Amino acid sequence: MSLSRRSVLAGSVALAVAGCQTDDKPADDTGGDSSGPPTPTRDPEPEPWDAPGTEDAATFAWGVQIGDATTSSALVSVRTTAKALTIVLMVADGEGWTEVSRTKATPEDRVAQVPLEGLVADTAYSVAVYSDTETRSPVARFRTALAADGYRVVVFGATSCFGGNSPWPSMSFAAAENLDFFALLGDMIYADDYPDRYDYETKWDTCLSTEGMRAMTLSTSIAVTWDDHEVDNNFRRDTEGIDEMLAEAYPAFRRAMPYVDGGGEFGLWRKISWGTVLDLFILDCRGERMGDLYISVEQMDWLKAGLSASTARFKIIANSVPISDLSAVFGSVMENDRWDGFPEQRSEILAHIVDNGISGVLWISGDIHYGQLGRVDPEGGVAENLWEAVIGPAGSTLNAIVTKLDPIEQFPIMFADYNWARFTCDPGRGSILISFIGDEGQTIAEQEIFV
Repeated sequence: MSLSRRSVLAGSVALAVAGCQTDDKPADDTGGDSSGPPTPTRDPEPEPWDAPGTEDAATFAWGVQIGDATTSSALVSVRTTAKALTIVLMVADGEGWTEVSRTKATPEDRVAQVPLEGLVADTAYSVAVYSDTETRSPVARFRTALAADGYRVVVFGATSCFGGNSPWPSMSFAAAENLDFFALLGDMIYADDYPDRYDYETKWDTCLSTEGMRAMTLSTSIAVTWDDHEVDNNFRRDTEGIDEMLAEAYPAFRRAMPYVDGGGEFGLWRKISWGTVLDLFILDCRGERMGDLYISVEQMDWLKAGLSASTARFKIIANSVPISDLSAVFGSVMENDRWDGFPEQRSEILAHIVDNGISGVLWISGDIHYGQLGRVDPEGGVAENLWEAVIGPAGSTLNAIVTKLDPIEQFPIMFADYNWARFTCDPGRGSILISFIGDEGQTIAEQEIFV
């Protein structure tokens, strides 16, 4: 959501929670199973690797980012002033840390991205990057995804919208949790705002060096998509002059946010699997938006086929702008900037999920600058039994509209406060515990859902 939409955004910090605390029993026990043995959890986290050498806070001011960790690979991204790099990969083997590899890299315009291959599933790794002067980066930690038959509780985080509230303190609390992965759902920079308007590299420099983002990306792998402000407010693929903007904005995004190419012009729509537990479907809801299409026909076909074929207990759809029917909140205001304004495609994907009995679906989204959990459609709608969690903002202007609303049955959780969300996915119970965490590490709201 744009910071220029002053009709629905307010600058005051406000909190409005409608029924946000977890009751003694689940809100919806459809599909739940608590009768069996507890689901296995992750092995204990190893002690952090104490890397040799002196950390150089100036040369590596932007930390290290690890993108799209799979069962056997990940993509390391380093932004630095060093002229030559050595990337050291370590593995936790139960008795300490053992070196796996050393890879030489030469930054191109201050950025080096290097794939890590041959990794072992569901294993803790650490990375340190050494400069030509033998000083080093801070240590980055990540965990590979579960093997194809892997089965345990998976815990991941997500947020969106970083347009203020520096240094994004909620992200430092996320970093302390050593999550399995973290999803960034867009608006990590506001390239269309002053100062440095449309200076994409400077905006990304600021983002990656800000304390909260730097800490979080050092703590786990990230899975990213974009929204509009990485390029320009409300951009669409058919916006006049957008090709010239994208010629600068897209390379800057790729250099800052590492991911492995998937489908579409920008390679953003892709799937990352975590064993039998979850498939993460990452959408591009900006780069293909044109005419009456919210996403391309190719992306829609890919998503429908992927959901139908998935045997994972949970299908998490990472989506930059909500798919929920938000008419009870906004009416028709700015509906052309969300799924509501594209009713044919919205109906197409929701009917596909419902008509084919696809279970375990949860949509996660950002953009609207307040936290929300609820049903995709109100009672009587085709998607009345599908859930969506809307996460963030981590820093953008809070949308205090929810403080002016009466409770809405469709959305048991609605609040205006800075936040990220933790998703505890328990395949044995068939449930996801969604916990919204604030700037002081407090649980703002929490609910277990069964999908």
